[in-house]
Formats: sequence, structure tokens, C-alpha cells
Amino acid sequence: MLRPIDIQNKEFEKKIKGYSCDEVDDFLDVVIQDYELLFKENQTLKDKLGLLTETVERYRQMESTMQKSIDMARQAAEDAKRNAETEANAIISKAKLDASYLARHIDEEHTKRHNQMLALQNEIEQYKLRMKTQCANMISMIDNME
Repeated sequence: MLRPIDIQNKEFEKKIKGYSCDEVDDFLDVVIQDYELLFKENQTLKDKLGLLTETVERYRQMESTMQKSIDMARQAAEDAKRNAETEANAIISKAKLDASYLARHIDEEHTKRHNQMLALQNEIEQYKLRMKTQCANMISMIDNME
């Protein structure tokens, strides 16, 4: 690519029937100015493009990092959910075992108390029978005393 300095330093061979040197020089001065502006603008645009390319790459890296973070968070959430379900199932199983144990213990205690009550009722009946027998014996003795 031509640089503005290349245009400015360009020398042409002079011929007898050639163009006016002053007109050519004046025109080349205008071309040099315009070309220099275009050259600077092109360089500025290349610099901006480089910055924008770097920014896009930085955002792509950020996006990649964010996606990895989201994936890790999703995996952690799934792990936490699985662990919570496992723990909940363990708690439920333990509660069922505890409930079964308590129910069996209550049934055993109920049976024991019921047997104690039956034994007490039996003792009461025997006591009443002894009392009746003693009372009958006393009545019989009183009747015999006459």
C-alpha cells in the first residue's frame, strides 16, 4: 500500500510536451492530503477494530466462564437435591422403624398392664371368696353357739 510520503517523494521524468509541473504538483498536494487523511482514518479504524476484537474476545471468555459457573451451579443444585432426597428417605425410614418400635413397645406395655389388671381382678375375686368363706364360717359359728 502506498504511503502519503511515497506519493510526495515520487519524481516524474520531464518531457517537452508534458503536463504543467505546477498543476501536477498542486494536484498531487491535494491527492497527498486526501490520501493522508484516508491513511490516518484507515489506521484509526484498524486500531478500533483491534480494540473491539479484544473486547469481543474478553466477552467470549466471560461468557464461557459464566456458562461454566452456571453448569457447576446446576450440578451442585442437582447434587444437593439428590442428597436431600437421600437424607429425607433415610429420615423417613428411621421414623418408620422408630414408629414400629414404639408401637411394639406400647403393645407390649398394654399387654403387660392388661395382664396385671387381670391378676388384680383375680386377686380381688379370691379375696372376696375368702371373705365370703370366713363370713359364712363366722355365721355358721354364731348359729352353732346357740
